[in-house]
Amino acid sequence: MTGRSAARHPSTFVRNATLFVRLAAGLPGVLALAAAALASAGCSESPAPKLVARRVSPTYRADTGRLEKLAYDRNGDGREDAWAFMDGTRLLRAELDDNFDGRVDRKELYSAGSSDERAGGTAAIRGQGVLTRVELVSAATGASFREETYDKGVLARAEEDTDGDARTDKWERYENGALTSVALDTGRRGTPDRRLVYTADGGAPRIESDPDGDGHFRPAAPQ
Repeated sequence: MTGRSAARHPSTFVRNATLFVRLAAGLPGVLALAAAALASAGCSESPAPKLVARRVSPTYRADTGRLEKLAYDRNGDGREDAWAFMDGTRLLRAELDDNFDGRVDRKELYSAGSSDERAGGTAAIRGQGVLTRVELVSAATGASFREETYDKGVLARAEEDTDGDARTDKWERYENGALTSVALDTGRRGTPDRRLVYTADGGAPRIESDPDGDGHFRPAAPQ
């Protein structure tokens, strides 16, 4: 139920299209921009919404008429490369093909959120959606190689498989969105053996090691 529904509700289509252009562009505070776009529908006579509408395809539920997906052709090559999965105006998850090769490279999950939570560094508006997790997908295997966890829309930690062996070998921790430590598994033992700890003043990181694998890090010996 796509084209016909859009034709019957042109203003809704333009609002959804404007929302998704901001979403898929990856701009800072995308959810706030999206919510603002929904709240202030653009005039359908202006050229910008018409251009957007040609590159955005909405899908509505057949039983309720609620918006359930927006697909967007960001680079205008005639192929969809970004998808937002919706529950009406609320964003549930998004998938992006960032290098335009026809495969999803990035997946984003959102929660309903509340007015005191943050979304991409910007206060959430009317529960539009708060980023909770991001997965980066390997083009070679199709599996996620990096997973980022967000606390109220702000990056809190990340785990990554840097060598493609399907095992995590890099752990990052953040505080208020700022990197505080990076732990590395340099010996391929499955647990970190080296850690870089960053200070708030931006100085050189402290280097620590865990040679015994017991989870206790201590200052690394000078090399």
